[in-house]
Amino acid sequence: MNSIFEKYDRKKSCDKAQAWLEEYWHWRDEAQKKKITLGSPSFDGQPKARSYDPDRRIIDWTNAQNEWKRRELVIKYIASKGDEHELYALILDNRFVHHHRSVTQVRMDLNIAERTFNRIQEKALWEAARIIPADVLVEK
Repeated sequence: MNSIFEKYDRKKSCDKAQAWLEEYWHWRDEAQKKKITLGSPSFDGQPKARSYDPDRRIIDWTNAQNEWKRRELVIKYIASKGDEHELYALILDNRFVHHHRSVTQVRMDLNIAERTFNRIQEKALWEAARIIPADVLVEK
């Protein structure tokens, strides 16, 4: 049976998926920064402090919120697919999204041999690459 994903380079796609997942905290921090700096516009024309375009700030904040929540939803969706996929989601979450733990730390917590862990992590990244809503898949 031919897969629709055979036309994609697995290694490069997994690398892009990893980079996409690792941006989680960047977007989370960006959303927090935009949320903190939301201010009211100056209606009387008198300068009071730094003025912000409130519409632009809200749009930027919403976009940043959307980006970090997408990453959480990808992990949640992978986990919802079953037992093996729950392990995939756990590895992706611990390695690239929330915690950035080392391979050794994660595999020791899960009691998995290093070669097995690397194989499972590669499968998890491929699973993520297939469902990430960005242009992550790289054609051969």
